[in-house]
Amino acid sequence: AADKADRFEELARALDSVKNVEILWAHDDEEALVKATADSPDLVIVDEHLGQVSGLQWIRRLMGINAFIHTAAVSSQPHDVFHEASEGLGVMAHLPPRPGKFEAEQLLKTLNQLMGA
Repeated sequence: AADKADRFEELARALDSVKNVEILWAHDDEEALVKATADSPDLVIVDEHLGQVSGLQWIRRLMGINAFIHTAAVSSQPHDVFHEASEGLGVMAHLPPRPGKFEAEQLLKTLNQLMGA
């Protein structure tokens, strides 16, 4: 879910080129929550801010509904600060503000490991 899809263009292009990957976009926190709960995706990538809430606040809401959805969060925070802020949320990846092909490859590798593929 992203406020500014252009920041995710390279990441989306890399993910879209992989067989069996479908990308669903949401432009605010409520739309993202509806799509994530209705579709139960394998992975939700959350922008640093979604409308009026932070990405981590949104992930906290999602975990209350379905704790089995894997999440990755965009954050400009240093890794140690992000790790402390996201502790207990089960976030599988901390992404830079403009994630790209490298991050897409890492996400897919980690997701495949988590899902036993």
